[in-house]
Amino acid sequence: MHADSSASEGSQTEPVLTGDEPPEPFLLQVPTGFTPEDQKWLCTQLQRLQKHLPQTIEQVCIRLLQDEQMSALHDQWKGIKGPTDVLSWFHSPADAPIEADLAVGLGVAIREAQRRKHPVRQELLLYIVHGLLHGCGFDDLEPEAAKRMHAEEDRLFGFIGLEPTYTREASE
Repeated sequence: MHADSSASEGSQTEPVLTGDEPPEPFLLQVPTGFTPEDQKWLCTQLQRLQKHLPQTIEQVCIRLLQDEQMSALHDQWKGIKGPTDVLSWFHSPADAPIEADLAVGLGVAIREAQRRKHPVRQELLLYIVHGLLHGCGFDDLEPEAAKRMHAEEDRLFGFIGLEPTYTREASE
């Protein structure tokens, strides 16, 4: 941070960080080549969604990973070969604000977005929301539970003006 020499003494053009500030709720790590516009869009949508989630967010680190990295994690943590859409690790108790790490499959998102004919960033947002909902107590292992979880994804997307993304395909 720097002081603005044209400003009156004590005023600054940028806030001074003291180290007492809370961490950003969403930390998004993207691979080389991911566009700054898409990164900004994702961060903006996550900020907008935050107040509509069933649980408060303390801090979530989100890493967008290519197929090779996602496949390695999927195999390591789930014992399943091949990439997946999202893996979630929650570090907070169920009733506390969410602290988590999410690994999101960029390659999977690219393929699914092409198949569903919508932007990749929208597919990525779906995966992030899906991962967050797991931390809010949602599950998708049984058909009825999956239906409730996908309805919640659609509800959240509606709050920020996006069309249903996952369930839209089932109705077409």
